[in-house]
Amino acid sequence: MAARIGVIGASWRGEYFIRAASMLPEHFEIARVLTRSASSAERVSAKWGLDATTSLDDFRTGDYDFVVVAAPPETAPELTVALARAGHAVLTETPPAPTRESLFAFYEDVKDLRVQVAEQYRFQPHLAARLALARSGRLGDISFTRMSVAHGYHGVSLIRAFLGAGFEPVDIAGWAAEMPVLSVRGRDDWQDEPAAYVPSRTFARLGFGDTTALYEFDFEQYFSPLRPRHIEVYGERGQLADDEVSSVVGPRHVTTGRLQRTATGADGDLEGWFVDSVSWGDDVLWRNRFRGARLNDDELAVAELMHRMAEYAAGGSPVYPAADGCHDQLLSLAINDAVASGSPTRVVDAPWANETSVLAAGPSA
Repeated sequence: MAARIGVIGASWRGEYFIRAASMLPEHFEIARVLTRSASSAERVSAKWGLDATTSLDDFRTGDYDFVVVAAPPETAPELTVALARAGHAVLTETPPAPTRESLFAFYEDVKDLRVQVAEQYRFQPHLAARLALARSGRLGDISFTRMSVAHGYHGVSLIRAFLGAGFEPVDIAGWAAEMPVLSVRGRDDWQDEPAAYVPSRTFARLGFGDTTALYEFDFEQYFSPLRPRHIEVYGERGQLADDEVSSVVGPRHVTTGRLQRTATGADGDLEGWFVDSVSWGDDVLWRNRFRGARLNDDELAVAELMHRMAEYAAGGSPVYPAADGCHDQLLSLAINDAVASGSPTRVVDAPWANETSVLAAGPSA
């Protein structure tokens, strides 16, 4: 039976959930959408054929397996708390709150309620495959990662996932540098003419006791072929550099190879066009749960979030608890502070420090 989902917000991010659900009707049904304006509600109804309302009171009486809050960070915490207190399981978008003080207040409000955070990056096919490889033991214990994949809390989440870091104290130093580049492609399409752009690229060192990370990112990396994203993971038995892998097999024997992405629809394959799996040698590290649907990698990650959230709402395992989402944002804010001040900072004794992070819980996290 398809999971019934209520969605708050119909902007770019909210439409990700709506679009993924529309392509997977056997898995998900968008039961109702709450928007801020009548014009947005009319647009949603016309574009997607969905029931849309501007009334929170009307929306919260709906019958949902869970609710997605894809509202701006300034309003999302209040909406999330209200819906969770009304008995709904809630998946709230990142960041769960915008400031240190609001994070602490938000966590206090929801720590005993059914609230999860929509941190999807570790579910993207190649990142999921890399993470599965890192957690397989083939690289040995991981001591260092360089993460140049996503901004702020997203990048922090990936760092913590690859290092298996929970809520222990973190020492942070940061700096920034301007790196001019021609902007050639945006969020929705290629630009007609390349445009001069000078993004500020942030660098930060994060020390988690025995493990270390280098965070590096500027927003042009999200969509530009001129500024691709990169990841490196170092273990004592091997190394991952983007999709290149090296690993010790035994005495006088090191194997090297490349992660292989398999897609359908080419040559004599008439299944349609979709990503099927990501492998390393004979090991399938990631397999598409939603084979047949033509979804991009981020839509696949969002669909995985919704699938796991439906299981959680029915009594299953956590997806990404409020403590994890809040910690990512807390460290992201600390990176910004370190860059702005030019001085190192230390994050310690967060209100959720005694909780167990899903990222530190082992290979199944």
